[in-house]
Amino acid sequence: MLIRWGWLCPWLAILLAAGVLVAFGLNWWSALLAALFLVCPALLLWGLYVTRPQPDEADAPTDGMLMDWTAPFYDIYCSAIGLGEGFRAQTLRVAAIQPGEKVLDVGCGTGVLTRMAAEAAGKAGSTMGIDPGADMIRVAREKARRTGNAAGFKVAAIERLPFADAQFDVVLASLMLHHLPPATRRAGLAEVHRVLKPGGRLVVADFQQPTNLAWWLVLWPFLMMPSVADNLRGLLPNQIREAGFSRIEIRGYRAGLITFMTAVKSPQIGG
Repeated sequence: MLIRWGWLCPWLAILLAAGVLVAFGLNWWSALLAALFLVCPALLLWGLYVTRPQPDEADAPTDGMLMDWTAPFYDIYCSAIGLGEGFRAQTLRVAAIQPGEKVLDVGCGTGVLTRMAAEAAGKAGSTMGIDPGADMIRVAREKARRTGNAAGFKVAAIERLPFADAQFDVVLASLMLHHLPPATRRAGLAEVHRVLKPGGRLVVADFQQPTNLAWWLVLWPFLMMPSVADNLRGLLPNQIREAGFSRIEIRGYRAGLITFMTAVKSPQIGG
């Protein structure tokens, strides 16, 4: 397997941006955090076009944003910005997965949340993670194999879920909906609704309207990206409702920016 040094490019860009901010008086920690958010739009665009070696398995067709290029350092990056296992554990507390439940994790990345959900569902349950990026799924499968975790993984996109109707008790969508253009998000939420059992629940962790001005000062460039702009404008709950879900609840914020939501597939709709 070829060593991929291309991921150094975005990190050099972040360090350069942080250096400029330090020159304007910020300390290094604050400068790095600000640089991550300021440089992120450029990194995401770079991720769309970066050349990667052909994986053993093809990526799933999707109009959403592929994050495959981050697979080699994705877990380290998430932990560094406070979105590691502690954040996943908080997501699972909101999900309240019970032993024996069938769980689907859409946009699972390297599968950290999926593996934790599999432990919560236990041997009587089952857990499947899907991601359109073949490299992400390769890493997720390898980590599950090394730890003896029962979670399964499949290369697939949320807008075309390869599952029959009413298969799952819980669907998790952690920090992935903001990677989907509006039309793709609507299609994906409709697919999630389809594969949930009547009374099944959707659990979302994602960006929502910032609760303080400081975040707006950092995040205003994302208003030019339609997928992220929908979240920042507070449109996500309505989009979930339009997909047929009811009992939508916001379960609090993390750092004034990331919110947890739950929604239920009504037994009367598609039941």
